[in-house]
Amino acid sequence: MSDSFEVYAPLATNVNANRAVVPPVAAARVSKVRCPTAQLPSPSSNNGAFSVSPSAFGRSPTPTRSVSRGRVQAAAARQPSASIPRLPDSLLLRYEREGFVQTPRLLQPEQMSSLRASCEQLVASRRLDSLRHRIRVLCPGVDPDSVTSEAEARAALEDHATDDLGFLQFFNLHRINKAVARVALSPELASVASQLLGVRRVRVYQDCLFLKEPGFAETNWHSDLRMAPLDTNDFITAWIPLRPILGAHSGSDKAAAARSPPDSGLIFAAGSHRDFALPFWHDMDGRDLSDRGYAIKDTGPMEVGDVSWHHGWTLHCAAPQPVNTPPRLALSVAFFADGARLLARRSDPSVRAELLHDEDEESYSAWLPALAKGKGKDGAVARHKLLPVVWPLDASEADNFPLGI
Repeated sequence: MSDSFEVYAPLATNVNANRAVVPPVAAARVSKVRCPTAQLPSPSSNNGAFSVSPSAFGRSPTPTRSVSRGRVQAAAARQPSASIPRLPDSLLLRYEREGFVQTPRLLQPEQMSSLRASCEQLVASRRLDSLRHRIRVLCPGVDPDSVTSEAEARAALEDHATDDLGFLQFFNLHRINKAVARVALSPELASVASQLLGVRRVRVYQDCLFLKEPGFAETNWHSDLRMAPLDTNDFITAWIPLRPILGAHSGSDKAAAARSPPDSGLIFAAGSHRDFALPFWHDMDGRDLSDRGYAIKDTGPMEVGDVSWHHGWTLHCAAPQPVNTPPRLALSVAFFADGARLLARRSDPSVRAELLHDEDEESYSAWLPALAKGKGKDGAVARHKLLPVVWPLDASEADNFPLGI
């Protein structure tokens, strides 16, 4: 096997023309299962990361088909400041086996500085909307629109929530903010998503900014595709911390570490994306995962510019945020293979529509009704201007964002 993955290299014919590699992926789905922070192993030497070296990078591939002058000029304007990485075969294999990897120093400091400043401003201006979202998800019977202040929202969550508040989230900021769009739709992320998915054409599904304030509870075990109305396995999420993450086992004081939750990134059940038997045979709501034999791994320490990646069916969670740490902001960007279809919840009786969790409904409400409208259309191909193509560069629709709305 070679040490690089050529996105534009000729590949064997497949039923799906967008297919480059067919990963053996299973569908694991779970919700409301507590994150077992006490069971975390000591971090391994790289926890799914690959070391960036000059040999791991190369020039952007030259498109093999003719394109218009305007498209070429637009693609040139989007060229990253550093070479786009060619992922080593060892990293691709690790992703297939474990369902998550890390790409250190993928994003440049100037990108991250601008991104953090913009995200902090957006959090300040949209915090009440985010609290209303958590009320909708966690407080049955409470009308989110009736809440008019942050104090009132926090009181409603305190009195009525069915689970502890683990995070606040802010959807699709790339549609309104230039700094977020430059990162979320960037060639660096798009190229890595293409290689890990093993497909030629990639679309952005959503971005989501997560805020974990000091004292926030754990994020429960879940898989991202459980909350996306797509009938596909070709889905991947990039997770980008906006401040350094110390890791699940930071510091030398073992006693102090035992008394305080870790300042961690995401925590993964390695290989859970391949565990087809789990959702096939078991009711996943609240199920204990301790008998599955997963190796529980965290990302380890992460610096600003590092990115972790996980498959859409990989089970993951996050520890509570310690009270003695600064708030943790992280931007996630989800990608899927062009050609994926909507989950045909009305027209296909075999679809177990009740399993789709509506937690992220605010994210897809702007495009799903239009695509699914009409008899038999609920299984349509997921193509919409709000789901832009970002790879390959000559087909990228990233220049359309932000939308200015």
